[in-house]
Amino acid sequence: MTWVERNTDQIEKIRAYVSGFRDFRPFPFEYFQGGTTPLFPLTPQSDRGTALLLCFCALYQNIRDEKLMRVLAYLWKEYDTDFFRLNKLPFGELQARIARLTDLEGWELWTKVPGILRSACDFFFRHGKLVPWAHGQADGEACVRIMAEEIFLMGKTSALRSKPRYFLWLLTQLPDAEPARFWTPATLLPITRGHLRFLREFGPLKTRKIAPWITPEEKLAYVNRFFRMLAPDQPWTVYSALDAYLRPSTPKPKSIQTLFPAEPPDKNWLCRQVQGGCLQCPLVAICPNREEIESVPLKTPL
Repeated sequence: MTWVERNTDQIEKIRAYVSGFRDFRPFPFEYFQGGTTPLFPLTPQSDRGTALLLCFCALYQNIRDEKLMRVLAYLWKEYDTDFFRLNKLPFGELQARIARLTDLEGWELWTKVPGILRSACDFFFRHGKLVPWAHGQADGEACVRIMAEEIFLMGKTSALRSKPRYFLWLLTQLPDAEPARFWTPATLLPITRGHLRFLREFGPLKTRKIAPWITPEEKLAYVNRFFRMLAPDQPWTVYSALDAYLRPSTPKPKSIQTLFPAEPPDKNWLCRQVQGGCLQCPLVAICPNREEIESVPLKTPL
């Protein structure tokens, strides 16, 4: 019997766990209008909002969500709507403004930020509004390839191409985005540490001593097969729930000047926050990281 055949009950519990995230908003959305910490006078689903999300994804590499958003908020304050014309404005001025953020000197992309943002703005000018562009492509993998090839350091030589995949997933979370118009059976989600933690604890990796992949491409395909098994028609709906497992809940920074917000307390997991505590989680009986609740005995899945 396959893992799926042996664990039908557990799979239904996982699907119930996933359903608890149906109203969850991606972290980047919280910094737009309607979010908990609005820094921009835009909604994420507006044309400029989606353009700003693409800039976020292009820069999203070894930096926390909230810290990167404050970098973009600083540039928005400096340029206002001219932010989207950075490819037409003096490059030296942009470099000088980025150089003022001396707290970013340890970030590997710090000196490359001006070039990445100008490249992203070139992409807007070339392709126009991003949601209609994705609909017009009607092929998520084609969208990933085009973004990776045309935007500086977006993943042209990467086997995983996580940045454009993450942006495409963010588009699925926008109101009225109609993801079925661009998400084909071949379209793949990016994978995170949270996804791998989840598969090692509740999925088919739990009983394996050796990873069932050799190359990054095989790893990406393996995890995405699990996503599609859980939600065959809408695999993008699985992303947040599995990523949230044992992920620290992102704190709310107090001001735009707070580039280094405090780390959240240990075990303040996002999965606990969204589920309303471990007792409310469909996986509580088999989760080794649950809160200590004597009335809920830990069960070992098959």
